[in-house]
Amino acid sequence: MEKTRVLEVKRSVLAANDEAADAFRAARRDEGAFFVDVMASPGAGKTTLLLALIDELRARAAAAGASGPSMGVIEADLESDVDALKIKEAGVPSVELNTRGVCHVEMGMVEMAHEAFEGARFDWLFLENIGNLVCPAEFDTGAHLRMMLLSVPEGWDKVMKYPPMFAVVDALVVTKSDYLPLNPDFDLEALEERARALNPCLEVFVASARTGEGVGELAAWLEERRAACVAG
Repeated sequence: MEKTRVLEVKRSVLAANDEAADAFRAARRDEGAFFVDVMASPGAGKTTLLLALIDELRARAAAAGASGPSMGVIEADLESDVDALKIKEAGVPSVELNTRGVCHVEMGMVEMAHEAFEGARFDWLFLENIGNLVCPAEFDTGAHLRMMLLSVPEGWDKVMKYPPMFAVVDALVVTKSDYLPLNPDFDLEALEERARALNPCLEVFVASARTGEGVGELAAWLEERRAACVAG
């Protein structure tokens, strides 16, 4: 009986979270904001890739003769504001979300962080989720798109160790690709095969924020997804 009650509580919590996530997602779409949840283990390069994407999205807008785009970033960490300060130094509004030991981000946290932008509206809203390949996979954060990063130094076999994360995301970005020549054991073909067995619709990108490899392709794909979301 005790186990049954625990399961019921978890389902209730997740159901309430999902309902709030759907409302948040719809509200952001209606105001023209595309919300991207970026997930990875610690050290995979979430902040560094975000900064590269910010530069690329700005450059693409300028090349098209458009202003902006306006962006906001929610930086989730157990403690500190190190990453949020890096984003602010790039000229992007950022809110630090300290979870105080909680290993995931849920909708109440997202809503609280979003309120801290004080009504500002964005073309792009990013969440840099907690560095964790387990818990964040369970919680819908109201994002229109979920993207996970896996760095080459971590090894390709993470797909076998943490399958739920690979199964729920829309895109897998293999980061720090400039390390591929130094890690001959990283089997990119096997990674893609196993990841797509879990998630047939998964998009896979290979990128390096240091060299710029793949950043343009990732930004172009994100722009296409944003256009389809906002237009829809």
